Amino acid sequence: MRNKNPKSTLFLKHQKPPKQPKAKRKSDYIPGFNYIFQDGYLSKVGLSETPKSRHYFLSREYQAPLQIRAIVFTMNMRLTEKTIHKIFKRWNVYRTYGLDGRTEWFEAPPYRVLLMQVTLFLICWLVNFAYLALALLILMFFSSLVFR
Repeated sequence: MRNKNPKSTLFLKHQKPPKQPKAKRKSDYIPGFNYIFQDGYLSKVGLSETPKSRHYFLSREYQAPLQIRAIVFTMNMRLTEKTIHKIFKRWNVYRTYGLDGRTEWFEAPPYRVLLMQVTLFLICWLVNFAYLALALLILMFFSSLVFR
């Protein structure tokens, strides 16, 4: 019997399905919050529009009482998160396969958590300052056109 759907394939339990390219989500490049949650010696750096809800969801999914270490507002959640991940890439660890956010965990003893917090605050400050400077430049440009 022929398979009706040529795209459907069978994967054995030990095989992983091929990765589908991630589509850019509209919500990734808008203002929101970046956070650091901690579970023992592991810390998660992520983004969310509702970080308290995200904390609750991840605590239930990982079945661990995650501690909130930082929640910071930024004008570009994705840019901030990518920057933090690149800076701390050396200490990146993967959690259980199949869980949400499993690739965003980092080995973080107490001194590194403090370093991650300071870095997150500085990057958010720079991103917000850049957006403010850009808005002021655009405002100055249009006001110079109007009030000539």
